[in-house]
Amino acid sequence: MPLPFAHVSRRTILTRSAGFFGLIMSGFFTSASFAALLIKPTPRQALGPFFPDDGDEVNSIRENPDPNLPISQANDQDLTFVKGLKGKAQGQMVYLSGKILDEKSGQPIPDTTLIMWSASASGRYNHKGDEGTYSFPHPKTGKMIHRTHDPYFQYWGKAVTNQQGEYWFKTIVPGFYPIDLKSGLFRPSHLHFKILSPKTPSFVTQLYFRGDHIPNNALNQELLPKDVVILDAGLTPEEQERVIVDYAPDPSGKMKDELVGHYNFVIPG
Repeated sequence: MPLPFAHVSRRTILTRSAGFFGLIMSGFFTSASFAALLIKPTPRQALGPFFPDDGDEVNSIRENPDPNLPISQANDQDLTFVKGLKGKAQGQMVYLSGKILDEKSGQPIPDTTLIMWSASASGRYNHKGDEGTYSFPHPKTGKMIHRTHDPYFQYWGKAVTNQQGEYWFKTIVPGFYPIDLKSGLFRPSHLHFKILSPKTPSFVTQLYFRGDHIPNNALNQELLPKDVVILDAGLTPEEQERVIVDYAPDPSGKMKDELVGHYNFVIPG
């Protein structure tokens, strides 16, 4: 990817930088307002048909038995196992963390609820509406893929940001799956998010995967520009880049089984 201002001369960059920092020093910009200039909002995308509403799930998973909680908020932020069951979810585990930021101020937003849901590692949702095409050939290798339920995968979970606006989730890389086999349309691996912040009633988007250790990484990158959700949302290439998360082994070595990714959601004001 070309660096920002690659086409601008060094003198122009220095002049513009001096102008910006001069405004900051003079008090024209606060540090928060300057930070806001450097961030762009996370693009909105469709909710999709498989949001975990009560009664829509094939297998009910409710780690918190409180009946006042909708089922979408009744599970924790570690989706790699289900409380009460002995077993781990299938698939490559990933650890995603970051912050929720306000677009206007650039400041973190505490006490924000994030609901995350996805398909299993084989590309099957825990949702009655996910019907048909339970088996299909891999578009590159021809190997048959069987979309099956994983009883040890939590499928959806909830996190709440702390006072620093921080969140985290532990999950698996969902499988890609077909939309229209005749047309060769597939959805790349993705995670769904619904964000309920004190400033915004509901913000919905999706995040995608990239990384040498991500299953079917090359295929996922090929599918992304043709993805029906990205196209329906009208995302530009730059906006598409803003919803891709790069995953890699943990450089600290503490997480040996998980790939680590970082993403800051920027919520429009």
